[in-house]
Amino acid sequence: MALRAKKPEVSKARFKALVYANTGVGKTHFCCSFPETYYIDSENLTHYPHLVQMIIDNNGEHVEIRELTDIIKEVKELLSVKHRFKTLVIDSLSFPCGLLANLEADRLAAKSAGSEGTEFGANLAKAKRLTLHLGILLSRLDMNVIVTAHEKTRYVNGAEVGKTYDINEKMAYSLGTVLHLRQQGNSKKAFIEKSRYPQVKLGEMIDFQNGFETIREIFGEDIFKDESLTEELATIDQIAECKRLIQLCNISDETVQKWCIKAEAQSLDEMNTKIIQKCIDALKNQLQGEAA
Repeated sequence: MALRAKKPEVSKARFKALVYANTGVGKTHFCCSFPETYYIDSENLTHYPHLVQMIIDNNGEHVEIRELTDIIKEVKELLSVKHRFKTLVIDSLSFPCGLLANLEADRLAAKSAGSEGTEFGANLAKAKRLTLHLGILLSRLDMNVIVTAHEKTRYVNGAEVGKTYDINEKMAYSLGTVLHLRQQGNSKKAFIEKSRYPQVKLGEMIDFQNGFETIREIFGEDIFKDESLTEELATIDQIAECKRLIQLCNISDETVQKWCIKAEAQSLDEMNTKIIQKCIDALKNQLQGEAA
């Protein structure tokens, strides 16, 4: 088989961050300071008029979603439907993940008498899987992204070693940086716990009193003005044709999974039209070869 590597091409820069902090440090205020946000809110932000006004003043829009699969559906819409928004905010992911884990614990406990439904972290499995799914979609999304999470104590071998975020670590792998916000006296500081950006380096601490203004100074203004490009997702007809050909060609589930992995898709319907059409064309060629 011929080697496939080639010189890489630079994609358009985007700011994608997981931001976590203790209560009251200013995660939501930071998110509201960004211009033209599509704000997915799971924490009743509308109870606080000054935060609502910040979103309005910054030309953003707001939707309340507390269920993880619904957040995934909303991100798929942003991925595929033309819009004017520049930054997606999910504030926070902690509540949807925590709620799902609690519901799963109740469901599993009901199935097994005497169980609390949390043995071996079984109640966390669904939230972990959906968090990974969401992270893959966010990595494809041509928008700036801010996901917030709550702070929790981190333990190693039973000893407290610091703080971390309370959601699955796969989200951090999907985004470009992890910022830990802390209050020090009258000032807010951001500690860089992960970075793929040369503008901010692992282990650095930056003053964070001015939120978006700080990020704009570091990364420049252009990435917060660039139009978001969308993907055209596979059509109903393409999906049906691909499934028909997969059956005719007796393609294994493992092979279909490889196609989805390559396309950064959970299923055929999350592929874009170009990728699924390549699959269709390859399957047709295979049928023609078998018929010859």
